[in-house]
Amino acid sequence: MAALLPCRAVQQILSGRSWVLAALALALAGCGGIAPTTYVHPNYDFSRVKRVAVLPLDNLSTDQMAGEKMRVVIMTELLSTGIVDVVELGQVNRVLTQLNIQNIRGMSPDEFKRVAATVAAQLVVIGSVESFDRVQVGGVQAPEVTLTLRGVEAESGSVVWATSVTEGGATVSARLFGLTGDSLSEVARRAAHDAVATLFR
Repeated sequence: MAALLPCRAVQQILSGRSWVLAALALALAGCGGIAPTTYVHPNYDFSRVKRVAVLPLDNLSTDQMAGEKMRVVIMTELLSTGIVDVVELGQVNRVLTQLNIQNIRGMSPDEFKRVAATVAAQLVVIGSVESFDRVQVGGVQAPEVTLTLRGVEAESGSVVWATSVTEGGATVSARLFGLTGDSLSEVARRAAHDAVATLFR
């Protein structure tokens, strides 16, 4: 999926290479990543979602703080839509402790309902960070983020939305020109933005 803003890689080429090379970069480079894979429950009315709780993410990456980093970015992206309110992350953590919920992946539908009811949320977001690192592409390293999110409906405890997004990685610009594109934090923001966008499309 194309980024919202021009890639740093393209800007570098435009400022320092011939117009022929610049045109090639604009045609091929993009900003990396693939279109999100998304499931949306066909019968669920997402206009009912006014408040969302984002639970701690399962971190499968090499960065020990990637889960919390992405959780904060996801919260910001949700708020930036202007459509929903988001429960403060510290409040969510306190509720999980009060309810003695330690295994997010093993939560039952009833536990999801209890969490949602306690924080007055209609949707509980869970998920995982599969990658949050710089990957080797030829002779350079390029940032890559893979994020998977699921939305659990408060009343039923059922998944009504799921999406998986990969941004960055082995872009054409990295392979052809040795340009690494955006920073890891920029790629992370783009991944969170693309994931959240599938919830309100």
